[in-house]
Amino acid sequence: MRFTIQFLSFFVINNDSQEQDPVKRYKHYQTLDHFGYEDSEIKSFLDSEFTRIGKRKAEVHSESDNAPTKIGRFMLEPGHELDSNPNYNLFQKLRLATDKEKFHAGCDDMLRLYMNTSAVRGGAFIVALAKLNELFDDPFVFVLKCDFESKIARVSDERSLISKVEMAISARNIKSIQYPHMPEEGILEPYELKIHQASHARYFEDFLKFVSYEKSKPEIVTDQVLGLVQQYLDTKWTGGGAAAAAAAAAVPAPAYEAEEALPAAEPYPYDEPAAPRPVASPGWSPERQREESQIEVWAASEKRQLQEKWTHQDVVEATAHLAEFQPDLDLKFKLDDVAVKGKMTDYGERIHFARMNGRYVVLIEGDSFQFEKGISPVELVYPDEIDEVLRRMSEKQAARRQSQDDYPY
Repeated sequence: MRFTIQFLSFFVINNDSQEQDPVKRYKHYQTLDHFGYEDSEIKSFLDSEFTRIGKRKAEVHSESDNAPTKIGRFMLEPGHELDSNPNYNLFQKLRLATDKEKFHAGCDDMLRLYMNTSAVRGGAFIVALAKLNELFDDPFVFVLKCDFESKIARVSDERSLISKVEMAISARNIKSIQYPHMPEEGILEPYELKIHQASHARYFEDFLKFVSYEKSKPEIVTDQVLGLVQQYLDTKWTGGGAAAAAAAAAVPAPAYEAEEALPAAEPYPYDEPAAPRPVASPGWSPERQREESQIEVWAASEKRQLQEKWTHQDVVEATAHLAEFQPDLDLKFKLDDVAVKGKMTDYGERIHFARMNGRYVVLIEGDSFQFEKGISPVELVYPDEIDEVLRRMSEKQAARRQSQDDYPY
């Protein structure tokens, strides 16, 4: 996959860090046509980068929230075409440029958009128009941002040894945009672009205000789980179950219901109309409100504890529902300091949760063990039957409790 450059514009962004509010400035260094690019030093610096960007794979729904490569999609109102999106129009202006002046003008518009983001750093800003001649007649637009490297020196001569390099840039962490997205060789998606930024800062994707990004797979799973939890709460508190009836019986009747028996006072002629009295929604209770608040805190926490709300069968049905959409979902957790990693579909099949004398137990079943580097004596064990293991565990727990009871306070 070799891209042929038609036009390339090179800009440098500078931040004046001496001021309290740094002033962001940029300078256009040069715009090259095909022949100028072929004869330039920047060709050897960027040629392999364009190929790398083109081959880089990404999914519409990324594997993680912080995936470095994402697929963006131009926002469209229902019934409107692509040319109603200003970001799409800017890319099209670049793709249709027929000379260096028109291409430079489009690049300048792109850079001005980028300069309006909140976290612009100094560096090189490069926009290129390139063709993949063996596959397409229509060109691609590449937008690249290279940050400056600090404290860079190069070997000079035997007298001065080294010399400082100003404004050194590196291809190591280049941020890039490719339009249109090419999911497979020979296929183009005119509604999509591919963006790459290998850093936690998301500002590079923020300057295109009319491009949206789909939720990652973990976010989709979280939404699905919270949807199942909401169904559980609705069934528990409004489904007429015993818990809902008991909770409703425990809630005192609102005071305004008792007031209905009192005669209404004559209003003054200029009184404002009385506000309607509140009506409790079906299934509402302080207990439900408290449980919903607990669920919100649980869902927002980075590290979560076992909730002990659902039965084993409830969890099996929920994991089966999730697996219909995403069969390869991971199941990762820790029991104290022991980490376990499997698949969501392993729950109830190969991974089992249990309680034993007030403590948690995880049972993992399989046909064979596999150990990594570093031989250990554990690899030589002949496993006992599970009944013997459970008896041994029970004896150890009893001995531990006895030692705690005998501890003098």
